[in-house]
Amino acid sequence: MSTEIAFGAAFRRSFAWLIVLAILCLTIAMYAPGLHGPFLLDDIGNLEPLKRWVDGNLTWQGVVFDNRSGPGGRPLSMVTFLANASSDPALGTFAFKATNLAVHLACGALAFVLGVQVFRQAGIQPKHAGWLAAFVAVAWLWLPMQVSTVLYVIQRMAQLATLLTFATLVAFMAARRGIQQGSRAATLALWIGVPALTLLALAAKETGALALPLTAVLEYTLFQKRQRPRQINIFFALTVGIPTICAIAFALLRPDWILGGYANRDFTLPQRLLTEPRVLWSYLQTTFFPVGPRMGLFHDNYPVSTSLTSPGTTLLSLGAWILTIGVAVVWRRRVPILALGVAGYLVTHALEAGPIGLELYFDHRNYGAALFALIGVIGLLHHFLASHTERPRVRRALIACAIACLAIYGLGTWSQAEGWKDARTFYAVQYSYNADSPRLLSNFTGEALAAGDLEGALSYINQGEKSEPASEHVTSTIWRFVAYCAVDTQPAPEALYDEFEQRAKGRITTYAMVGWELLAQKVSEGCKSVDSARLAMVSLAWLNGNGQATRDQPVWRTRYNTGRMMAEAGRIAEARDVVKQAWLDSDRNNGIGVLLFQLDASLGDIAGCREVLASLSRAEDGADRRLTLAIQTFRQALDSGQIDGSGK
Repeated sequence: MSTEIAFGAAFRRSFAWLIVLAILCLTIAMYAPGLHGPFLLDDIGNLEPLKRWVDGNLTWQGVVFDNRSGPGGRPLSMVTFLANASSDPALGTFAFKATNLAVHLACGALAFVLGVQVFRQAGIQPKHAGWLAAFVAVAWLWLPMQVSTVLYVIQRMAQLATLLTFATLVAFMAARRGIQQGSRAATLALWIGVPALTLLALAAKETGALALPLTAVLEYTLFQKRQRPRQINIFFALTVGIPTICAIAFALLRPDWILGGYANRDFTLPQRLLTEPRVLWSYLQTTFFPVGPRMGLFHDNYPVSTSLTSPGTTLLSLGAWILTIGVAVVWRRRVPILALGVAGYLVTHALEAGPIGLELYFDHRNYGAALFALIGVIGLLHHFLASHTERPRVRRALIACAIACLAIYGLGTWSQAEGWKDARTFYAVQYSYNADSPRLLSNFTGEALAAGDLEGALSYINQGEKSEPASEHVTSTIWRFVAYCAVDTQPAPEALYDEFEQRAKGRITTYAMVGWELLAQKVSEGCKSVDSARLAMVSLAWLNGNGQATRDQPVWRTRYNTGRMMAEAGRIAEARDVVKQAWLDSDRNNGIGVLLFQLDASLGDIAGCREVLASLSRAEDGADRRLTLAIQTFRQALDSGQIDGSGK
């Protein structure tokens, strides 16, 4: 008898591992079509330091610690990218995307462990808790919405932050149960391990800071107040309460810290706060019902809520959230998992859907939050159906529904991954989802220009202008000049210069800045189709009359590139003055400093050269070898008397 029991237990363990292996293989197979796809969009700019490192122009410290994609630098994420580059100096995409998939699988494993802990703590029988957790974890792994995070290389930052957040939550749940049993090791895990994992999550991406608030969500939804040790309240007061109060106080004392982020946006803080409830419902719709235009990557033309009734879904969305939160609060003791799901989902979105002036809509923001949504919904269904699951017919129906749901998600993920297999397929699929996205159309414009198709490029620019805000019309005009410059077979028409003069007023947006920088680059490469001096003079009038702070990045970068155009037109003295102003406004940016030194040298301004060289030397840390070489060259030119101080 004991032999039969042992054999049965061994068989169940083996069967469980076979299921795990099958899920692993199926997940890899679903994502396989997209693993050889190209770098796309933000990948190229954000991973450019890796190319410089491979070429020997940047040290590893420069790659890891000089990243500017977020205020924290995200060094842990950059270390993983550096590891990929080290294993494949050719910078092929497969290693990068395969690593993203490996992180996704690791997240899925932690999601299962966390699910088991959560369902058991909520009072669900261990056997049922395991199956519910397995369903949630596999559903999360196979959500079609996750494809745009997993196969978009740069979103590894979001993935790693999620991985370490899940690890923090698993560690907290284990420590919390240990503390309840009097374990000293569990106390150390709470006070040292949980904060340490949170710091690692923060080193991956700033959203990792939400790991600690999420542990508070677990505590105050799943654990009973009367059994809560005093040290738990002290822990959360120190790690969540005080930091939250300090952050709120700082925002109140320095409102520009929040409001400054809206200087270059086409929406205000109130409009953002009205829009995000709709965005959060849209994420949920795409999570559970992965069909329709929201499945695309491009959401830059998502409608902004300008009032409670415009669009009409604004008030409906707000009301629905108020109702959902109310139900979760009222039922928090009857269905604690629902309260956990709602609170966890909202806390996970707190930074990127809150008052900070970020763009409105990105799928990757829902990557980790989707797990809480799944846990909440499955917990609610279990609450209502648990009493019926003993009936064989009901149990079979539920199993069939679960398998069908996973099959639909799996097929959807495979289909989505197929759309990432190459650039042409990717953009064609994205166009079918959102043909009016200005950002997507700008990529088609670039493809047309690469093919020398001026008419095609202008057509895409015209199409994009129809759906962009009025503040971006000048950006479309700039892109028309870029088109003429890139093809360089005929001069830009006079009407285009008139259009630029009429539109180059008001705020300089980030997109206008980028377009202007690209135009300056084309001019420096020898473009003959535009009058760069004429464009520069219009730009100067724009810079002097837009009312923006001169230290805003779009302003000083546009000023710098205006100076580049003037220099290409041979107006060296005027270019030097413009570039110097940009240098000062940018807090002595090194790249601008290099050009300023060259202009000062052309004018024989030795004092100016020495001032710039001193600034570059102070900024040098050895990480950027091109900067080091430039400093050596400039110093040699000054020391050898190669710069004519007569100004001739």
